[in-house]
Amino acid sequence: MEIKINYSRPLVSVQDAVNFIDKGEKYIKSGLENLTDDEQLEVLHGIILSPDYQRQYRSTAQEETSIIESLLLNIPIPEIFLVRTSSRGIQLRHVMDGQHRLTAIYRYIKDRFPLKNLEILGLDMRYNDRKFSDLAREDKIKILGSHLSILEFSPFDNDDIEIELFKRYNRNTKPLEKHEIAMATYYSKTSQFIGNFINKITDEKETSLRNERLTKIYNITPDRKNKQKNHQEMCIIFSILDEGPDFRAKDGVEASTNLLKRKAQLFKADEDERLDILKIEFDTFNEFVLKLADSVDYPFSSSIYKEFEKRMAKYHVGVSMVLAIMFYYFRINLEGAKLLTEIKYILENSPLGDVEYNASSTNTRSIMNYLSIKNKVFDKHYSSMTLRRDKYHNVEQHLTD
Repeated sequence: MEIKINYSRPLVSVQDAVNFIDKGEKYIKSGLENLTDDEQLEVLHGIILSPDYQRQYRSTAQEETSIIESLLLNIPIPEIFLVRTSSRGIQLRHVMDGQHRLTAIYRYIKDRFPLKNLEILGLDMRYNDRKFSDLAREDKIKILGSHLSILEFSPFDNDDIEIELFKRYNRNTKPLEKHEIAMATYYSKTSQFIGNFINKITDEKETSLRNERLTKIYNITPDRKNKQKNHQEMCIIFSILDEGPDFRAKDGVEASTNLLKRKAQLFKADEDERLDILKIEFDTFNEFVLKLADSVDYPFSSSIYKEFEKRMAKYHVGVSMVLAIMFYYFRINLEGAKLLTEIKYILENSPLGDVEYNASSTNTRSIMNYLSIKNKVFDKHYSSMTLRRDKYHNVEQHLTD
């Protein structure tokens, strides 16, 4: 099989790189749909530099300082790999490798940190404990005029090639999880929205009771957020809200990857990701889990259907999948007096409630086989839920395919 990979190696000044990242930041915050035609041109060639595509940015002050010191001493910075993508004809670029280097440079130019513990320049008063704005004019010019070596790939026809390249270029770093690799290669507005949602509800500047409750419900902690666990879990929910249970996926991880891949293909083709509809569905789904949280501290945990659980995980992917499936197939009356009781009944009749079940609790086919065929929960009458027959009609066909 012939594989053709197109790339170029431009030299980009630090000043230009910072300007390109500014464009990317504007795109991330606004999205093209919220920009006028003229404003869309202002984000052309933007570099999308966001911790949502790779590991959360965790460089130390020493590591950041070392990169800036290299620029001051004309020590070459390792090559940075970018991949071209586009949206509505506007060319953008996301980072395959070198995110930490670019972020450190960007943060320093934006006066986010002072230089500390310089290894070569030591306690030189011109640099030690100095932010960019504190430097002499000639040193500012030296940094801004420094050139970065860029390896820029044209858009890949085959996403698998991009994943393989990403793995190879990241072999000497801490191995990434499957979802982190998928996030880095399958870029879309949907993935970006999920990352932005997580950042927003955990942002101290956006503090509200609703955000605090959602942060608790989704069990968003610094460690889980850094490892992209929360993003993956929301992708699994989104995959169900978008097209219903993914009968092709062997588990939740594969369901999340399938969603990212599907949305990335739409993004690359400049086609509708249905994100506007998904946002509404997700917001309504959050109202549903917030209602459950009025009675159960962690509605995505097994405590929602088990009264006593000594070592309870605060977030159980299997529980989240069953709740999303119920939300997808039923119209739910949040004020229904028996809502929690009926949800508990359905969870007990899923694989989660079978003490003898020892296979994957996130296998969609198993979940739906228990709910639809074995325990026929969709055939029963509920006072707080009404079956959406237009969505459910082909479930048994999927199970027998």
